[in-house]
Amino acid sequence: MPHAMHSRVRSTALLSIGAFVALTGCASASLTPAPEAQTVTGATNVAMGTVGGVRVTVQADAWDGDDHVTNAVQPMRVTITNGSKQALRVRYGDFALVAANGHRHGALPPYKVEGDLLQPMMANSYMPLVAPAFGYRRFYIAPYFARLYPGVPAYVRGYPLYDPGYYAYYHQAFVQSIRPTVEMLGRAMPEGVIEADGQLSGFLYFERADPRWTTLTFRATLVAVRDGAAPTGGAAFGEISIPFTVTKVR
Repeated sequence: MPHAMHSRVRSTALLSIGAFVALTGCASASLTPAPEAQTVTGATNVAMGTVGGVRVTVQADAWDGDDHVTNAVQPMRVTITNGSKQALRVRYGDFALVAANGHRHGALPPYKVEGDLLQPMMANSYMPLVAPAFGYRRFYIAPYFARLYPGVPAYVRGYPLYDPGYYAYYHQAFVQSIRPTVEMLGRAMPEGVIEADGQLSGFLYFERADPRWTTLTFRATLVAVRDGAAPTGGAAFGEISIPFTVTKVR
């Protein structure tokens, strides 16, 4: 990336982070499925979207742990059920909350990962999560997370899951708001690959919603895994958009 372009991207990211931190001391907002959203029968405040046999469900008020978490970030419980015949990538950069004006809240990586595209490594001495609280079936965790989740099989077929630029900016936004706790790490949805007929369920963390907004759209960009793919990786599979109503609560 040319130096001038890199500087503009960095400046934009830092401005976004500054706005994010400022919001943590201001009014807050709650998110509920918009009237036009498709909801799950028998479940409260759970919205869903489907494409190509893949179903994604999202709940914005599912966090029942430490209140400090919801005062700092927006936890969203997300479940991906892969009813397609292709393996799908799970990467934080593929998920966002998007405002009507186009402003994008990317999913915040709870871990600090460093290194280049093909040789990522954990930057801190995180303790292994003996009993992680996310659910999975036919899911393989990103290899740079392997030592943290000793009971979860790692994806070792060479597909590039790590996005170094994304981690550099969005992990900084996370820790400037709250240091991820053991509870947050244990319940987080990790990066990896969901095989056909697989499922993954856990929390994604986003910047808090600006209470001045009236709507936010949860957007999941689904990418099919191609082993040995180029660094850009995979093939577009589809996109799911789920609208939420934003309500100022204080």
